Amino acid sequence: MKLPSPWAGQLLNGLTREEDYKTWPKGSKLSFQINGEPVCHFVRSGVMTLERFDDALLMGTVTAPLALGWMSATSSRMILRSKGPCEIATIPFEQVMALVEQKQLWDLVAKHMLHITNKLFIYNEILTAPTTYDLICYQLISLLQEPESTRSSTAAYQYILDRTRLSRSSVMKMLAELKKGGYIQLEQGKLVAIHYLPPGF
Repeated sequence: MKLPSPWAGQLLNGLTREEDYKTWPKGSKLSFQINGEPVCHFVRSGVMTLERFDDALLMGTVTAPLALGWMSATSSRMILRSKGPCEIATIPFEQVMALVEQKQLWDLVAKHMLHITNKLFIYNEILTAPTTYDLICYQLISLLQEPESTRSSTAAYQYILDRTRLSRSSVMKMLAELKKGGYIQLEQGKLVAIHYLPPGF
């Protein structure tokens, strides 16, 4: 789920030039609209988070290469935030579409869009998990798939709170019970291992 699109690199090569790129520092926020016009972001290096604009709900962590901004209805509700220095080319959506037509990259775009759509479907499945326990399990598995730098610097409860609308008390209680039962290993609040997550709790 966290792997970048296999076709993103080819899209960057076909749709951007060296002079399009700018280095953004850690903590930079990028919208998918500039002066009301949709834009695409092509991230050549770095790690970013994708957040919902209305309430800052963290949708996920994404790693270069990235080609984002294809679905204007969805993208207009999102922002990108850099977790460290990132090289990004920001190009108007209409210009990107003109280049796609000119270079006949529709096959690449279609494959890339299918990859993104599958990710959105999986994320929707996670958000609509039937129980609090299921939602926490999804997030613990997701955390375990994060880079070591993220896992070692982020408390498990905070990771879950940033990505859900669960209460702090319910998350802390569930994590404490999972740790007590030997199902997960936490050290100073950081997730070290998942030994087994029972189907119900």
